[in-house]
Amino acid sequence: MSDVIAVINNRIKERGATIVFVAKRANMKTDILSKTLNGNRNLKADELVNLCQVLDLTLDDFDRQTVNQ
Repeated sequence: MSDVIAVINNRIKERGATIVFVAKRANMKTDILSKTLNGNRNLKADELVNLCQVLDLTLDDFDRQTVNQ
């Protein structure tokens, strides 16, 4: 799993959100988001932007030091 996906998964868990809720808010189909978060599909740039907005993530959240903690 990529570091980016790990950060997104962690934020979803921290928020106690469901995949259905996050997908809807990020204008994604639930099955597409699920496949992406499970590593079965690559995340597109526009999807990343939408997910960051929904989950209140910034570039600092993807810093390698943050991911490895």
